[in-house]
Amino acid sequence: MMMVGNRIGRSSQGARLVVAAASGASLWFAAFAKAQDYEGQLYPPMNAPLEAIFEQGRNLSFATMLLAVTVALTLGNGFRRMDWRSASLYIAAVNVFLLFKLFLYGNTGIFLQGTFAIFVQMLVFVVCAAGYERESFRQRSYMPHVVQTIYVFALLFVSCNMYVYFYFPGSSIVLSSSRFFGITANPQHLAMSCALCVPALLYCVVRYGMKSIVGTLAVTIMACVLFIEYHSGSRLGFFSTIICIILACRFFLDRRRFVYVIILGALAMPVLYVSLYDSIADLIRSRFVEGRTDTRSEYWASGWDQFIRNPLLGGEPSGDPPKYYFTVSSWISAAYSGGMIALLLLFLFLFSAIGYIFRINKLRDLRSMEQEYADLYISAIALILTVSVFEAVFLGVFSAHTMMVYLYVAGAGTLVGASKRLVYAPRRQFIDADRLRAGRQ
Repeated sequence: MMMVGNRIGRSSQGARLVVAAASGASLWFAAFAKAQDYEGQLYPPMNAPLEAIFEQGRNLSFATMLLAVTVALTLGNGFRRMDWRSASLYIAAVNVFLLFKLFLYGNTGIFLQGTFAIFVQMLVFVVCAAGYERESFRQRSYMPHVVQTIYVFALLFVSCNMYVYFYFPGSSIVLSSSRFFGITANPQHLAMSCALCVPALLYCVVRYGMKSIVGTLAVTIMACVLFIEYHSGSRLGFFSTIICIILACRFFLDRRRFVYVIILGALAMPVLYVSLYDSIADLIRSRFVEGRTDTRSEYWASGWDQFIRNPLLGGEPSGDPPKYYFTVSSWISAAYSGGMIALLLLFLFLFSAIGYIFRINKLRDLRSMEQEYADLYISAIALILTVSVFEAVFLGVFSAHTMMVYLYVAGAGTLVGASKRLVYAPRRQFIDADRLRAGRQ
């Protein structure tokens, strides 16, 4: 049994692992859910297990989330009121508001199912995550719950995408127009999900080192992420991943090594420019430039026009039954579908997220915690806010990338919740206070 505060909690390390594994698996199954929006068969068909997951992605995701909640309730330390204080709730509120609008237009089924699904997601990716993340803060030997969950998801998601790339390249849902769609049936969703794995994987590399199995496997997964991002043709996803990796390299460089890298880079740059510029430029042009049209600005203009016509509540859904289709930019999509109400909720999230970054950065400067722990959430939130400008990362019910946003933001909020004690108390008092008090008793 473990010490939680001044009491012995009912949760065990095994229960933590089960909850993290179930949460990661639910993200993986949710990645398949996009394919359920497309009617018809996969051409050519895949093997039976993959086809079953494609057909039951939402159901399997929901079942594993319920498993995580059940284990957390029976073997964990329960749910606390403070767990509900998270900026993730603003994003959940936007999605529930859009579901309510669909209810007003007659789509009762999706409103009931979607609202209940979001409620369960809040339990798994906000409440449970916050509780276990607090234990990670106090027991530094534990891998953070957020990292555990993303690590499990990345292992399943990336390996499965690599499998379908090599074994089912002709499937209409895997590869289309020379762009890799993967198991998500959408290259943008594929790129977003891969990019959101990078902060947690980098934490594993920095925290556990290259000599550990966890660190070595994390590096291997990141190499596969780069491969997938390149073949997806997503410029945002590919270059976001590159930038995250470059920023993380500073952990391995002290001041002397940094000077050496600058000198070697200055010497090698002319050689690389002369010998490899043409081939690298052609490689980038063929994948990210040639044959690509600027559809994003068209969608932005169309979405803005719909928002101007219906500024308060947004435009009407389309289709029968009515649905909202999100293409680019969380902000534009929220504006044309939910109007100023949805935008207000997103701005509340934005202010909270920026506050998280500043507070965590302050804790990092005070050296009140491991620096890689703080950088995990700073890089994750910065990545989320950047991606939200160009993709609808905040919107969706059974969307793996949206649930990953809930998870990262909940972890950051839990860290910020301890900021008052960290700022005004010494490092040892925060980390070992409970342990010392228990010893005195």
